[in-house]
Amino acid sequence: MAPYNYSARINEHRARAVGLLLPISTKQSVEICKFIRGKKVQKAINMLSEVIDMKKPVPFNQFANGAGHKHGIGPGKYPVKACNEILKLVKLVESNAQHKGLNTSGLEIVHICAKKGPKSWHYGRQSRIAMKRTHVEIVVEEKETKKKEVKKEPAKKKELKKQEEKPKETKKPIEKVEKKQVKEEKPIVKKVETKKEQSKEIKKPAEEKKEKTKEKTPAAAELAEKTKEKENKADKK
Repeated sequence: MAPYNYSARINEHRARAVGLLLPISTKQSVEICKFIRGKKVQKAINMLSEVIDMKKPVPFNQFANGAGHKHGIGPGKYPVKACNEILKLVKLVESNAQHKGLNTSGLEIVHICAKKGPKSWHYGRQSRIAMKRTHVEIVVEEKETKKKEVKKEPAKKKELKKQEEKPKETKKPIEKVEKKQVKEEKPIVKKVETKKEQSKEIKKPAEEKKEKTKEKTPAAAELAEKTKEKENKADKK
């Protein structure tokens, strides 16, 4: 058998897989391929599993004959059999990428398509009825995870901002220091005042004693003079 020729080019950042002669409808496979093309591998697996569980329909735009209207989608169906086969193929290409050494968390389906395969006839009572045969090929590529880009400001703007911020930073600690100094000075003044008052209070009683002694001394001198006068008078007599 000749090797299969893929429609997409393969390089070291890509992995591939192909399903040949799958027993599924080609028309349904085309619509499913449109449904998951360009999606991340993990997201595609979740979408297909939701279709299999009849939770999310596949929109049918090209082959919409007999498709009922689905809310928010339009014509859609639940092709469970075709989704099961394509889901196996998606998991297979993921394991191929992992074996190749690619990061499976960043894999994206860059190419997927369905082609009509050779039909064979049924046997027995179903004779003259052709079987459904479809080829599905899928290629995934490792994509780099996008990081949030930080906008770089020009150097002049940065310098201006730094110059504006510097005086603000220097002013704040100076004001705080001044306030602290004022607060510390107040209690010192009070202590000094209290010491002065105490010294004054100590001085007051000493001065009062001196004044009393001064008041007492003239009275004693007068008494001494009177006694002398009396003695002199007594001598004269």
